[in-house]
Amino acid sequence: CEHNLRSNYYYPTNKKRYLPRIKKCNDAIPGAAAMIGDSNWEAAADFANNVAEDTILPMKLYTSSLLGGGTNVKVSFGKDMNNAAKDFEKAQKALSKAISKKDQQKSSAALEELSSALLAYRTAGRLLGPDGGGDIPSVDEIRRAACRVQGRTFEQKVKSRDARLAEASN
Repeated sequence: CEHNLRSNYYYPTNKKRYLPRIKKCNDAIPGAAAMIGDSNWEAAADFANNVAEDTILPMKLYTSSLLGGGTNVKVSFGKDMNNAAKDFEKAQKALSKAISKKDQQKSSAALEELSSALLAYRTAGRLLGPDGGGDIPSVDEIRRAACRVQGRTFEQKVKSRDARLAEASN
């Protein structure tokens, strides 16, 4: 049972240190969708360049803490979490770029990618529910928030894009 002592020592610390930062980003996503919808570019840029960017490192560090700082603990979902963290980082860069160009379409799409990556990360890491930092809004909830702001045209575009993607994968 020796090897568990170390992982039990690091794990709660990392949970307390990194998860609140991950949750902060997560909780800010619906607001960011509204900012993009309202063309509130300054606030949206603040989200992309501060909140979302500050989430990349905690995602990576939390994953590496699970994979054991020198422990024998092997976490099978670590690879999924690492991939989701990489996707999140890519989406954050795309979001930042789209916002700087004040491109509503690309910003919304990038935000959706970002939230999907975050959801994949939290699902892989079993970080759902109050214990995992609260419930994360689903992509659908984010879409609805964006739709309320942008009107139905956005929703139609999303639906037609989803239909195209579905056809492409068949």
